[in-house]
Amino acid sequence: MGAAFGLGGVLRFPALCLEYGGAFVVAYAAVCVFAAFPLLCAELSLGRRVKSAFPLKAICPCGGAVGGLSAINSAAMCMCYAVIICVLSVRACTFYANVNYGYPADMPQLSPFIAALVFIALAFFLTRRAGVRAALARAAVIFQAALFAVLAVRGLTYPDCPAALGSVLAVGGATLCSPGVWLSALGQALLSLSLAAGVMPSFAADMPQTLSPARASAAIIAANFFGCLLCAVATLSLAAGSGNLTALSHSALSNALTLYPAALAHAFSNGYMCGAFGTAFYLSLTLTAFVSALSLARPAYVWASCAPVSRRTSAFGLCAALFALCLPFALGADFSFVDSFCCNIVAPLAAAGELGCFLFYALTKRKRGDRIDIWKILNT
Repeated sequence: MGAAFGLGGVLRFPALCLEYGGAFVVAYAAVCVFAAFPLLCAELSLGRRVKSAFPLKAICPCGGAVGGLSAINSAAMCMCYAVIICVLSVRACTFYANVNYGYPADMPQLSPFIAALVFIALAFFLTRRAGVRAALARAAVIFQAALFAVLAVRGLTYPDCPAALGSVLAVGGATLCSPGVWLSALGQALLSLSLAAGVMPSFAADMPQTLSPARASAAIIAANFFGCLLCAVATLSLAAGSGNLTALSHSALSNALTLYPAALAHAFSNGYMCGAFGTAFYLSLTLTAFVSALSLARPAYVWASCAPVSRRTSAFGLCAALFALCLPFALGADFSFVDSFCCNIVAPLAAAGELGCFLFYALTKRKRGDRIDIWKILNT
């Protein structure tokens, strides 16, 4: 379930709703049902049946290369998430004081120290059993859902806010027919569900045999859709009520650092209440980002564990290497190029490669005269 919640779903989904209106919600629901669900089923089925570093290698000669590219890309994205965690955790530590006493909002000199703690924590959780990682993800989901439920209720109490929200989320027929809304919905689904990114197959190796991939996929996608919808209602209503709707950006980090401080200050007139709730809000985002970083580090760790060393050595060696690469960005270097390169170039290549592996498997099975019963595959 932790895979269903990330910063993209929390803080980027509302901006797409604002841009395309209710048409985006309709398109996203359709993409989740007809594209994300079968792809997620295939990933979980493959990962559970082939417990190796690169499960795609078992169904396609190029699967090892595709899996390696996915693992490298996921590790690079994990490095970017570590920088984001530094920013969010610093804001969580200083938000209360900044609201009530005027302290500076940023303390960048702490970022390298926080980054080191992040990678130590990642190495620790990578070597724990699956139940420990599940408990961490569960805590992040509950914490985040509870906070956004409170924010949604507060936003809807603004005068005329329900009417404004209805106007924003109205479904436009012309918009629904445009290719842009469907491409944005597909991209958001791949991003927020970590599909075709090398993450899900490595997690599926820990799935209990009693849980079918179809049932797990349905639960994950339902949680993602309704969680994103909850975050959209909270964000859009607070932004509209505080007069900051035009400040909503496609950048999740920008929304976290510019839109929400203004919206929270307007929503809670009492400075101490605003400071306390804002601190809890940024702690929630930090925990969410850490769960995402942990899921992104998992494929690279599974690959590193194949080396003839202990799992602890593999985990700490991997995290030490990622910390060394992350340090310049933690000290203030711009990481937007790395983020853009991973998301816009490498990730689509890895996704195309994964889909190609599944297509190769389907075609070769047919050439051998075998009949494919997809529902039998998904439920065994």
